[in-house]
Amino acid sequence: MEVIFEKLSGVSLNKIVKMVNDIFEDYVIPIKWDVLSFELDIKENSISLDDSFLMKVDDREVGVCINALRPPRARIDAFGILKKYRAQGYGTALLTYALDDLKWKNAKETLLEVAQNDPAISFYEKHGFRFNRILTSYYLEKTVDEKPFRLEDATSQEVYEMAILNEKEKIRFPNWQREALSLKLSEERYNYHFVIENGERIGYIVWGVNSNGAYIVDTAPKDGRDYERFFKRVVAYIQNEYAPKGVLIMNVPENDPLDKACISASMKPFFKQWEMVKF
Repeated sequence: MEVIFEKLSGVSLNKIVKMVNDIFEDYVIPIKWDVLSFELDIKENSISLDDSFLMKVDDREVGVCINALRPPRARIDAFGILKKYRAQGYGTALLTYALDDLKWKNAKETLLEVAQNDPAISFYEKHGFRFNRILTSYYLEKTVDEKPFRLEDATSQEVYEMAILNEKEKIRFPNWQREALSLKLSEERYNYHFVIENGERIGYIVWGVNSNGAYIVDTAPKDGRDYERFFKRVVAYIQNEYAPKGVLIMNVPENDPLDKACISASMKPFFKQWEMVKF
């Protein structure tokens, strides 16, 4: 049996996207990447295709491991084996190979996310990953009864400069996808605005609107104060200006003040993941 781990930097993006979509078609929330969204994710989430792998067994494509790097930290962005090849030891071989590669890149900590109650949790625990915190995705359909803020155009760099202060001062504990660096690297993918009150920039919001409604990538007051009312007034702006079907926010960490703000705004949880970590 010949086993090859091919760097994804040498694989076409079309093939990578198809593999991931096929692997996750039976996941709780199926992944439906296209090449454009994957290219944007590569940049935004610091994915390294040189440190991500396609596993082949006797020239058959079996699985993929897509890794992101921000030394001394790393994150497994997507990992999986095609359904017909599962429970044959291939997952262990691929994960072991990928983690060894990350060690060579000075990754002292590796993160991943997995759906709560997914049987894969025991697989990751067997390989040294431990529960870190819960990430909850929320949805809101009811109208928020608050006075909307006024917004002012910003750039991803300007949002980054405000967001990074909240991280440095331990006001925020964001997950990888809404870290200040991710917001900066997303560049013009979303809408970027300062939140204005009495002529002062008191916070920011990164967000968008699509056919399913509005979605918030991240939002925060610059000093962390009165986060709950701040969040409601930001949501009130979106609802007042765009009347979306609903407002969505994904993967909010339980120890970040944004989580409490979502609950205070009566957002409903619809999906929970475990963030797991290996040191």
